[in-house]
Amino acid sequence: MDGHELLILLVFLITYAFIAIQRLPGIRIDRPSGVTVGSTLLLLTGLINLEEAYSFIDWHVITFLLGMMVMVAYLEFAGFFEYTAAYLVKLAPNGVALLAATLVASAVFSALFVNDTVCLLFTPVLLRATSLYGLNPIPYLIAISTGSNIGSALTVIGNPQNMYIGIQSRLPFLRFSAVMFVPVAVGLALDYAILRLVYRDQITSKAFESSHWKPPRLKKTLTVKTLAALGLTLLLFIAGVPYPLAALLGACLILVLGYVPPRYVLKDVDWTVLLFFAGLFVVMGAFRKAGYMDQFVALTARYVAKDGLLEYLGLGFVVALLSNLVSNVPAVILMQPVFLRYGDGLQPWMLLAMSSTFAGNVTLLGSVANLLVAERAQAKRVHLGFLEYLKVGLPLSLLTIAFGGLWLWLLR
Repeated sequence: MDGHELLILLVFLITYAFIAIQRLPGIRIDRPSGVTVGSTLLLLTGLINLEEAYSFIDWHVITFLLGMMVMVAYLEFAGFFEYTAAYLVKLAPNGVALLAATLVASAVFSALFVNDTVCLLFTPVLLRATSLYGLNPIPYLIAISTGSNIGSALTVIGNPQNMYIGIQSRLPFLRFSAVMFVPVAVGLALDYAILRLVYRDQITSKAFESSHWKPPRLKKTLTVKTLAALGLTLLLFIAGVPYPLAALLGACLILVLGYVPPRYVLKDVDWTVLLFFAGLFVVMGAFRKAGYMDQFVALTARYVAKDGLLEYLGLGFVVALLSNLVSNVPAVILMQPVFLRYGDGLQPWMLLAMSSTFAGNVTLLGSVANLLVAERAQAKRVHLGFLEYLKVGLPLSLLTIAFGGLWLWLLR
């Protein structure tokens, strides 16, 4: 190992420390800024140049993310998510029905929109509902985060790591969803059963007293236009149009037809996610250039058999562990070459998508969606603790990853 390779390894480790820990002594830094610092260190030390850095960035993924985020931002501006969540709460007759509605709604909306947005906007509505009906908010908060994580595995557009996998694998949109439907449906059933078991004394079928629950105002015209743009985008996905191009066309359509000055809407786009991906691509590109990726694949491959069920499941749990150590998106990018050993078929990519997504339910720190729920709850003086979440998240993750891995192995 020469000095050049050693420096790249050092920058890689520093970057992943920022991603995994985020609160180093004397430093408060988030994941996007962490990878930005790492990629800039590579440039400042001369380990790579600007042209190489630009070439490492997968602009297809960036475009795909941007297009979907623009449409989600327009729906958020229209009040669509808050209105839908409030309407579901209004229809629920009791605590049991409210739990089921929370899980299903979180899952369905997370499959169609980025799950972080769903968690961010559903949480205040559920907190208000549980306060109004005198319910313990904790199981419902956990239902939002776990349900959204499970539901986001259903489609290529459900979360950032699935978008990345969709671009890299070129898996057909409907085929991806058809294969993942069973693990997602079983996962939601397990989620509901575990929540009912853990909080059996607090989630009851006692009828709610009537209340003057009024959903927030909805910008109906803008909602219809945005949903039409999203519907067209989904049709383009199904027709086989490349994901980035289809998402960009949908975004452009609502920018033209939205009749809202874009500056009022685009401020709600999560630009830090795009920054995170760009910086991560640069750091991983340098890591691959130095040859460490080949060494990592060779080391991992020693313990991975192609046909054994236990090894197949073990690989899924390795992804889950890595996803909780460094976050799911870096884990997917890091593990991608290992999964390519299985060939270019459907199952390797699906196992990577399933295990990295379901891994988000292991702990409160397992996904950004979980943290968003906890932070929004904390702002309302409701504390969702690490151990409280773990009682549901750990068994749920172990069961869903095991079942999902078995399902995919049987389909090979």
